[in-house]
Amino acid sequence: MVINICVNLAVRRRLRHIDRICREPAAVQEKVLFDMVRRATDTEWGRGHGYRRIRTVEDYQAATTPCCYEDMAWIWHRSFQGERDLTWPGHIRYFASTSGTTMGSSKLMPISSAAIRANRRAGLSLLGYIHRQVPDADLAAGRTLYLGGCTRLEREGTSFRGDASGINARHVPRLVRRFQLPERDISDRRDWEAKVDAICERYLATPVRAVVGLPSWTLILFRRLIDTAQERWNRPVSTVAEVWPDLKVFVHFGMAMGPYRDRFDALVGKPLACIDTYSSSEGGLNAVQTRQSDPGMQLEVDGGAFYEFCPLDSRWRPDLAERLTLNEVEVDRPYAMLLTTVSGIWAYDVGDIVRFTSLRPPKILFAARTDQQLNAFGEHVLQEHLDRAVAGASHALKTTVENFTVEPVLPTAEDARGTHRWLVEFAGPRPPLEAFARRVDRHVSELSDDYASHRAGEFGMRDPQAISLTPGTFFTWAKQRDKLGGQHKIPRVVLSPTMAEELLAISRSLDS
Repeated sequence: MVINICVNLAVRRRLRHIDRICREPAAVQEKVLFDMVRRATDTEWGRGHGYRRIRTVEDYQAATTPCCYEDMAWIWHRSFQGERDLTWPGHIRYFASTSGTTMGSSKLMPISSAAIRANRRAGLSLLGYIHRQVPDADLAAGRTLYLGGCTRLEREGTSFRGDASGINARHVPRLVRRFQLPERDISDRRDWEAKVDAICERYLATPVRAVVGLPSWTLILFRRLIDTAQERWNRPVSTVAEVWPDLKVFVHFGMAMGPYRDRFDALVGKPLACIDTYSSSEGGLNAVQTRQSDPGMQLEVDGGAFYEFCPLDSRWRPDLAERLTLNEVEVDRPYAMLLTTVSGIWAYDVGDIVRFTSLRPPKILFAARTDQQLNAFGEHVLQEHLDRAVAGASHALKTTVENFTVEPVLPTAEDARGTHRWLVEFAGPRPPLEAFARRVDRHVSELSDDYASHRAGEFGMRDPQAISLTPGTFFTWAKQRDKLGGQHKIPRVVLSPTMAEELLAISRSLDS
């Protein structure tokens, strides 16, 4: 009871503060930036970039250039040898191993003590938004299950490396830790399938009220939970609600919920509030959905990050990129995001495209990874368009998509027109593939004017193709790369010349 009172007081205080500062978010962001610049003035990076002379946002933008991982890793990673005051005061003790898609190579991003504290504050914001959207959730009366990566850390010289979730899990306040699952002996496991089996075995009778995870991996957890309950209880079990009747909230991240929503509703068996979040290894928890009726995620403007936004037409020339702040952006225009953080990350291109749905308060939607767009023919199709097209086609055809990726098929000497090839794994009965292809084609045409113009009269692009993959194909493909669970995601756009053929080969082997 005392714990509940303390948490509720802290949450209400945090929400009142957020409501107040979001009236002038750009001014709050300026204060955040100047505080970071002041603290880093005497670091090697700060001295080299003239931070002592910075007085305005324009000064900061003149002193720094948008950068990528390779531009800064050389100085960040000197922390492994015990060096201090490099891009942030003191020694960086922790480095988060990014996951991204199953194709991407891992990167080690610095996480400072200040960033851990900022992420705690963002977690308090999340609790507040959950309470506003689901007043009867009462998370303190049960447990919250976080389906994240491995929490075991590895030594890297004088620092430690591991999943961002593992680093933050070690700094969860003791009062909160008692409400979280799984316990350390399970969360430390690197074998994701063994971890899921252990969760299902141990927590069948636990009052789980919230689950946090990626939609695709959480669906696998739910199916195994139902199977485990049937085996243990020796009676039919068809929904998660029969196992965890108190479950009320699903907090998701990393991918769009749309393609999975129908399957979630069927598996859970009762209404479930789904709350979207935007987070990254670079910046922690940066935005949270605040209303069930509004998919926009509200930015944490007073946390450990300063945000800049580059219009897509300028992002490809970082030296010339237009860098906009919150008082300069527009609603519904796509931007590449730059992050400056209290971990000594400066004007870093996180590789994400977002668009604003609101400016006061500032709310964003994730649109795409910058390396996961379809633009082989000038069609400018974002990941957001692909996800929404699959969700719409699935709903119209009363089918469920387990996972998918799209490959651009380039023109040949015989046919000067290209096309898109959709590699789709269905859960349950497969719909007519031509009908599915027509549906996604129609939806993408409605969402992207450039795509529609290329498809008009099939002048620039032929009809898209849809190929059905054997159930289990994407799971097997990810497992072969040791990329199951956590924050690992299946790329929505084929990123490797061999990826499509690998998926087709696995599908054939599973079907034989």
